[in-house]
Amino acid sequence: MTEHYHPKDEMKRNVRAFIYLSTQLGKEATVADELWKVPEIKEVHIVPGKYDILAVAEVERKFLEPDSRSIYWFLLSRIEHIPHVESTSTVIPVVSQSRWSR
Repeated sequence: MTEHYHPKDEMKRNVRAFIYLSTQLGKEATVADELWKVPEIKEVHIVPGKYDILAVAEVERKFLEPDSRSIYWFLLSRIEHIPHVESTSTVIPVVSQSRWSR
């Protein structure tokens, strides 16, 4: 059985979000470069399919503010102004596991 991390009595300091972005045709690399300039963005991937980019953000959690609201304000203040972004869809994980390749 796999153990899952659960913060029980810990207060999370950051909220992680997976942000899918649709861009104007041919502007994927331009948007990816702009995203990479945002300190809260930890990963940027250009991907095929419905969305053009998958970005991973880690945003400081505000005291007594729901995770979704912290991410919402981040999207409005840091992502909305990036040119050529047509739409976004955001996933906020509840429980996570990860294994990184070397």
